[in-house]
Amino acid sequence: MGMGAQESIMRAAIAEMVPITRRGTGYGIFNTGYGIFWFLGSALMGVLYDFSLMFLIAFSVVTQLASVPLLLLVRKKPG
Repeated sequence: MGMGAQESIMRAAIAEMVPITRRGTGYGIFNTGYGIFWFLGSALMGVLYDFSLMFLIAFSVVTQLASVPLLLLVRKKPG
């Protein structure tokens, strides 16, 4: 359920940031990066889970909080 909600929100955000003539390229670049970093993050979380549950939790919280300024940075300005 969460992934379904996130995917629709992420696609809507890309649609607002990318001109309609480049939207296919925008989605392709986004999905490529998303897939690569999903894999790398999952692999790292597996290693952290074996090492320390607290490090895993800290990594999850820090990466989620770090994503907010990044989203604000790439967001298209109105006007």
